Formats: sequence, structure tokens, C-alpha cells
Amino acid sequence: MWSMQKRRRTEGGFPGAKRIQDELASGPTRRRVGIRPDGRAPAREGTEVLALLGDRLGVVTSGGFGPSVNGPIAMGYVAADRAAVGTPVNLMVRGKALSAAVAPLPFVPHRYVRKEVSDPPGPTS
Repeated sequence: MWSMQKRRRTEGGFPGAKRIQDELASGPTRRRVGIRPDGRAPAREGTEVLALLGDRLGVVTSGGFGPSVNGPIAMGYVAADRAAVGTPVNLMVRGKALSAAVAPLPFVPHRYVRKEVSDPPGPTS
């Protein structure tokens, strides 16, 4: 919303206005989430994300081994109502359902500290 003027959000009149106005009113249908597979097998791009009962929730957009977490990690889009951290899911990797869970992003917390900038010293006379 920060990138659109209030008038444009309400009046529309631009390509894709109907979809954007619908999402602003009711929220998105899917969300980007982190996924932590159990075990060591990574989930790659295109891997289906399924509910425990087999309903299709979404798809993995990228995945591989995360050296900082010493295990596989992935990101993908899932149905908005199933995007809560800790939600158990299955990943279809090479025809087998592997258990996983929705994980918070980023996978590794930031380690930097933002320091306050003081006024630079003025010229000396």
C-alpha cells in the first residue's frame, strides 16, 4: 500500500486494479514462508507443499542446504490460512512425502547492530 496513492487504491483505473483492490480488501490468498524439512533431503524449486491429509497448499520456489542452520531449508508460497509458523506440511520429493514445518524467516537471525551516527566533527580553526 505504501507505493500507491490513496486515490489510486480506491478509484483503480490501472492494469491489475481489480486484483489489487480485492487483495487489499480481503488479504492475499497465499503467503511466502520458510520451510524446514525434517531429515537431510533438500526440497528444490517446484516441489509441491501438501497438507498432512494430502491437500495441495502450495509450491517451493527455492531450496537447498543451509550451512548456517546445518540442514535443508526452503522458501515457497502456501495458502494464507496455513502459513502460521510451526504448521506441519509434507513435501513431495522424488515421489515421496517428506515431513517438514513452516519456519520463521529469516532462518538465521541478524547479527549486526545498527549504531547511532553522531554529527561528524566540524572543521578545526
